[in-house]
Amino acid sequence: MVLPDLVPEVPGRLPGLDFIKSGYYASIPYLAAFTGILCSGFLSDYLVKKGVSAAKARKRPIIIGLLVSSSILGANYVDTPALIIFFMSLSFFGVGFASITWIFVSTLAPKHLINLTGGVFNFVGQLAGIVVPVVIGWLASGSSFEPALVFVALLGLMGACSYLFLVGDVERIKSKTDEGHA
Repeated sequence: MVLPDLVPEVPGRLPGLDFIKSGYYASIPYLAAFTGILCSGFLSDYLVKKGVSAAKARKRPIIIGLLVSSSILGANYVDTPALIIFFMSLSFFGVGFASITWIFVSTLAPKHLINLTGGVFNFVGQLAGIVVPVVIGWLASGSSFEPALVFVALLGLMGACSYLFLVGDVERIKSKTDEGHA
């Protein structure tokens, strides 16, 4: 999740907020992310029960969540703390909603490579967790978070486009080892 790097810093920079209030404000986006995670699972399960293929039922929440996460851009165009936190919370909800991506590790990987696939998935995610905060720090090194929020919104849009146009059918990758055990 890219956005948690922004939350502790942003409320502290908002005018008119003391230390305690900024702490309360900073907790709201995390509660929204928690809610997004739960809603994503409920929606995905609901779609499967209604006859939607498991692949589509898993991809839809990811695409929707990534698109909603781009709403962070709205924080660039408002001045009140409540509206800034609203856009951050909406974006965090989207990130939580898109977090169902882990389902694809067990869905796509050949059965004998699920652990390795999970490790690679984690490794790539951790690399992003290292690189993105550095980029955000560099972009926000001036007096404004605006370039950083544009960057984060673009990441969400690129992720949604990736799932729409690059990720094809979601089905287990067959291997010779799996066929030998079947």
